[in-house]
Amino acid sequence: MADKPPFRVILRMEILPGVQEEFEKIWWEVGSAIARQPANRGQTLVRSVDEDRVYYVITDWADEPSFRAFERSEAHVEHRRRLKPYRGGGHMTLTETVYELPPAPPAAEVPEPRTSPETDRIAFIGLGNMGAGMAHSLIDAGNALTVYNRTAAKTEPLAEAGATVAANAAEAAAGRSVVVLSLSDEPAVEDVLFGQIVPVLAPGAIVVDTSTVSPAYAKESAARLSAAGLRRVEACVVGNPFQAREGKLRVYTSGNQDDIDEVHALLHTIGSEVVHLGEPGTAATIKLIFNLLLGAQVASLAEAVAYGIEAGLDRDRLLGAIAGSGFSSVVMRFRAELMRKSSYEPAFFRSTLMEKDLRLAIDDAGLAGVRLPVLDTVRASFAAAVAAGDGDKDASVLIEHTTAAAQKEEAAKGERQ
Repeated sequence: MADKPPFRVILRMEILPGVQEEFEKIWWEVGSAIARQPANRGQTLVRSVDEDRVYYVITDWADEPSFRAFERSEAHVEHRRRLKPYRGGGHMTLTETVYELPPAPPAAEVPEPRTSPETDRIAFIGLGNMGAGMAHSLIDAGNALTVYNRTAAKTEPLAEAGATVAANAAEAAAGRSVVVLSLSDEPAVEDVLFGQIVPVLAPGAIVVDTSTVSPAYAKESAARLSAAGLRRVEACVVGNPFQAREGKLRVYTSGNQDDIDEVHALLHTIGSEVVHLGEPGTAATIKLIFNLLLGAQVASLAEAVAYGIEAGLDRDRLLGAIAGSGFSSVVMRFRAELMRKSSYEPAFFRSTLMEKDLRLAIDDAGLAGVRLPVLDTVRASFAAAVAAGDGDKDASVLIEHTTAAAQKEEAAKGERQ
């Protein structure tokens, strides 16, 4: 794999009813032509499991200038002409910035945003792939936002969309009645929420926490905020960055129903489905269960392919066969293509976060008296990948470690013989 991560373009396409089969046929012809571009590093087509008639096209390029040159070429115009009869709409993502393809609807079709009173302004802290998408959806709905992110560059698209950018988390939250968190782990929540935000929030403020933490920490956080005269709404989100941007996430909530009702509009802006599960910690539990299943699928795919390679099968053919089989899933098809291209940066879901979520789930299951030996082995595999320096790469990178270990074992076996 090249030292420099490729420039990734992600296109979400909404296909017209009744033309999926024809569209897929044309796409494979178009995709083959794109693959012949010297600067192209590969592409894949993935069908959405959550939305009917929605596809994601992921293409990697040597760099942004190469992609921009292709975008202006006659070949690209011809590709778009061939796909146009099948498309109903869509969006394109280039790194962290979202653009509409085709162009935005006429102004008359777009609802006029309302101007929120300053007292209604929401603080939004944490602008990773999911956080940025949710923040954009709130702005699109007419909410006034003050945003903060540790990496300041990630605030720029939101500033262009109308958000106020704060210099730090405390400044963003000062005097606010509602703050949304989208942070990577418990240490980040501890530092930002309890170290910086709690002292400056308005009395009785609601913290809508979408961060993935352990159920025990979720319960503890709710109790600590209550003791400080504040309220916590646990809002675990399931989906991808496109769904976050469009307000189509599935949101699982826990906590006091009255508090959840108070931020009803916010939750239904970021999510097309909002499900209340009960007491603090229950939403965190279901989110960890989902990620257990994700980790298990990625690890089983990596091990199956390692076995196939050592048995003499071609890696690319095997990955393609698995992705197209009845044993596959949307997760497996997507990760199989990343593995086929060895395309792990930029990451869709970092290995370090995968290991963290597996660890949280296994520990919490242990507290409940449930052993997860299979998944603990999966966690150990991701921990080894992180220890080897691949924590910031997509979880799919696990296949490189699994196949390398298999090859090493085979070589050692040969030496013993």
